[in-house]
Amino acid sequence: MLIQILLILGFVLVFAITWRRFGQNVITFREASLWSFLWLSGVAFTLYPGLTERLASFFGVGRGVDLILYLAVAIQFFLIFKLFILNEQSERKITNLVEREALSHLNEDEPASANRPSNYESNG
Repeated sequence: MLIQILLILGFVLVFAITWRRFGQNVITFREASLWSFLWLSGVAFTLYPGLTERLASFFGVGRGVDLILYLAVAIQFFLIFKLFILNEQSERKITNLVEREALSHLNEDEPASANRPSNYESNG
């Protein structure tokens, strides 16, 4: 019983955070709706554990808990993949920005070699 209360409180908290982030224009309505569906499903499965057993038997999984764990792992893999793609895009954007900035300094009056120390200068 205590675990159910804690889980429901956790789901309600992340539900509220999800819609606050939507209000701050951090996530889209679609993303907020998808996350809300996940949080509300968590509440439903916490209140009615028999639902997971019925879904598990429908999908051919032995227990409801196993089905939840399989789904959680699949969702985590998807989110990790999505983060990987977003990270790669960010790195490309940063690289392009740095390249453009470096190339824009080549057009200045001062030669590029004057900005760099020579390899033959002594450090001491």
